[in-house]
Amino acid sequence: MEQSISQKIIRNTIFNAIGRFWGILVALVLTPYIIKHIGVERYGIWALVGALTGYFGLLDFGIGTSFVKYISEFYTKKEYEKINQVINTGFVFYSIFAILIIILGFLVINPLLTFFKIPQHLYNEALFVFLLGIILFGVSNALSPFGAIQGGLQRMDISNKVAIAISIPNIAGTIFFLEKGYGLPGLMVNNAIIFILTSIINIIIAFKILPELKFNPFLFSKKMFKKLFKFGYKLQVVKLGGLAGPQIDKLLITYFLSLGLVTFYQLGSTIVERVKEISLMVISALLPAVSELDTSRETAKIKLLYRKSIKYVTLIALPLSFFLIINAQLIILTWMNQNFEKAVLSLQILTIAFFINILTGPGAVISAGIGKPEYQMRVAIMVFFLNLLLSIIFIVKFGFVGVLIGTALTYVISGIYFINLINKELKTSFCESFKHIVLPFLACLIAGFFNYILIHFIIPFGISHGRLHNFNVLFLTTSIFGIIFITVLLLSKYFDEEDLFLLKKTFLTKPLLTSRKG
Repeated sequence: MEQSISQKIIRNTIFNAIGRFWGILVALVLTPYIIKHIGVERYGIWALVGALTGYFGLLDFGIGTSFVKYISEFYTKKEYEKINQVINTGFVFYSIFAILIIILGFLVINPLLTFFKIPQHLYNEALFVFLLGIILFGVSNALSPFGAIQGGLQRMDISNKVAIAISIPNIAGTIFFLEKGYGLPGLMVNNAIIFILTSIINIIIAFKILPELKFNPFLFSKKMFKKLFKFGYKLQVVKLGGLAGPQIDKLLITYFLSLGLVTFYQLGSTIVERVKEISLMVISALLPAVSELDTSRETAKIKLLYRKSIKYVTLIALPLSFFLIINAQLIILTWMNQNFEKAVLSLQILTIAFFINILTGPGAVISAGIGKPEYQMRVAIMVFFLNLLLSIIFIVKFGFVGVLIGTALTYVISGIYFINLINKELKTSFCESFKHIVLPFLACLIAGFFNYILIHFIIPFGISHGRLHNFNVLFLTTSIFGIIFITVLLLSKYFDEEDLFLLKKTFLTKPLLTSRKG
């Protein structure tokens, strides 16, 4: 039986939550293990691989960002021929793109490694890792249309099951290569193996869930390419803005300061990115749903989704951000079992930056779903140039902390601007969209006050107390903060009838978008 929009959103959100939490757990467990085996400098190289391949990805005109939207749109209309055009057009384009990007990578990799002052004793390792990383990046793009089918058909349950299943051999491979002494090159070889397994699984699933799928490169369509390009290039500019934060920061730290400091930045940004993922889980399944609603011209439901998603994103992101800032030292110490002060600073300042960025998440999904990514494009241009300018100015003047300040200021300014754009598009006001933020903010202040008193005046923690003790303290502070936060909201009757109605519908898998208030 055909599922309603609400049922799809609920199912996909639940599976996205499970998949994200598992991915976060794996990343948090493996990171200190990896750093212990390869060291701070090599982990810095590992972080730079992601940064540089991300910039190579900017050369693809954003074609891949349009797959999910148009697969969803054409599937809603039962236009299977056009879906096949999307898949095969994407495959042909990215296959050609992969060849060009690999050639380019081989040509520029030596100058890049020299520019970023990679130490001579690490040069060969870095060269191998970067080159294999570029090859994997190119080939993964060519096969990405098949993986996009799961998102376009709103089957995030499948994609998350695959991600969880494939994480097992990934963990096993990581341990095997590091314990055998293969180090950084071994990690990249493990990535290659996992990529091959994932690609085979995704291709098989694509043909299974979409029987109408046909793989035929001759179905390449210039008209479809133009359609994908027209939508995608705008989101590609958005991607550029996204890279302007953490990725540009890593490059600037490497060039102006040292490779080792990239690791401390990466530790802080890793936690913040995981928190961002948790906070945005409530909207992780919205893009194909909004696209479907936009196709059906149901603007009232889109506006309802925007308002509700802001409320629930804020409800998750705000307490998590408060908690990270207050407990940054305890978190880093428990995680790494070392007192990395710069990682603590990175965590605290980047939390402020990315909290503002998280608040723009609902608007970003809505704007893409209704086919107006130009709003994100404008902001992305602002983010790229503003972050580059401010980070260079502040890193020269204040060093490591300067690049963090530059990023924080960039996201505050650009975030406010973007929220204003979306509010105008949906004909709503800032107060209407964010009226629910006041009570959670007061609840965070109260919970944060008791949390601060607890860890600074009552319960000691530190390296001398051991990781287990620190973990227990962290667990206790998390529990107390959460209990106080939720209690304040319940006593203030923050959750109205509409929220309770939503909760019941979620567990009963009945329509989410049906509101008794209209």
